[in-house]
Amino acid sequence: MQLPQTTPLLSVKRDLTLDVLRGVMLLIMAMDHFGEPIMQYTWEAAGFVSAAEGFVFLSGLLVGLIYSRYLNRPQWTLEQRIWQRAGVIYVYHWLALLGVFLFTLTSLKLQAPWQSYAVAMEQTPWLAWLSGMLLIYQPPMLDILPLYVSLMLVAPLALRLMAQDKAHWVIAGSLLIWLTAQWDLKNYLLNQLSIEPLIIGLGSFDLLGWQLLFVLGMYMGFRRYQNQGLPTPIIPTLWSLALGLVIGLWLLRHQYIQTGWLEAYEHTDRESIAWLRLINFLAIAYVIAGIMQALVRYVPRVFELGAIRWLAFLGQHSLQVFAFHLVVLYCYIPFRWGEYGLTDGQKGVVLVVFLASLTLPAWLHQRSQERQHSQTRGKVSSTYT
Repeated sequence: MQLPQTTPLLSVKRDLTLDVLRGVMLLIMAMDHFGEPIMQYTWEAAGFVSAAEGFVFLSGLLVGLIYSRYLNRPQWTLEQRIWQRAGVIYVYHWLALLGVFLFTLTSLKLQAPWQSYAVAMEQTPWLAWLSGMLLIYQPPMLDILPLYVSLMLVAPLALRLMAQDKAHWVIAGSLLIWLTAQWDLKNYLLNQLSIEPLIIGLGSFDLLGWQLLFVLGMYMGFRRYQNQGLPTPIIPTLWSLALGLVIGLWLLRHQYIQTGWLEAYEHTDRESIAWLRLINFLAIAYVIAGIMQALVRYVPRVFELGAIRWLAFLGQHSLQVFAFHLVVLYCYIPFRWGEYGLTDGQKGVVLVVFLASLTLPAWLHQRSQERQHSQTRGKVSSTYT
């Protein structure tokens, strides 16, 4: 299967570096979700940060960059475009949920010796299915797309406020909501809520905390759109400070240095994006931004390498790749542990095949797009999908 030619670097409509970064985030998340033996090398390898933070931030950045063009269109055009995208994301979540549901039902039917990650779905399949459709039950690994859907629903309001020179109020409000996550407001509200017989399980991402990453990304994308697609210039002194912080937190995360309290869970909590994790992510994001800008300026041919083009290809079809990998990894459950569990060597082979298979949904989606454009005799679009 031959990879298609990627769009030109830093074209008006598409920045290949963002596609590459999305591809990297997808690849790391896929390896994290795959589990042993690779997870011990990929999980939070860069510090108190996982690939999911980068994925959400980039999603917000792309929303700000792509949809800001509709701010001056007729009324409700912006909302229509963003909410249509939210609907597409929901459909792919539904497809992934369907795959998990079928796997879980089949396991029950076979009285299999393994257990689905979706425990509630094993206990009450149809009720869990309905709750999952309503986005209030999110089985393991199926919690990031509902988060994205929720954020997309309020994105038009945030963008309109930014366009009215009220970005500072948007960020201040987002920070205030983030603070409520540090006070565990979500669990308090859930304890007060009873919607029996439906199942409530909102996964490992606290919307009140994670929305801050999305909003910050959206603001950066909005600013970039205003700057005609050019990224914000990197300040060398600030980049050096960020790099020093990244190195220090990496040493702390991997216990090369110890403080006794700083690495405590309440400072690095992933569910709510605790303050140290937030700082760690922002520092890493700034360092990576500087590296990518330097590569574009001084070593642009690196983006012509096959491996880099493959990452960009995955990033250009990230939604399809992400949904596909979720279903595959649920089907991999029987071979991860127990009676049919594979050895580490065998898992290594399966991992290579699994990562290579991520090309399939991207390729199928591209073919589908090409057929649609061919049928409408439209020019092949180079906008983000």
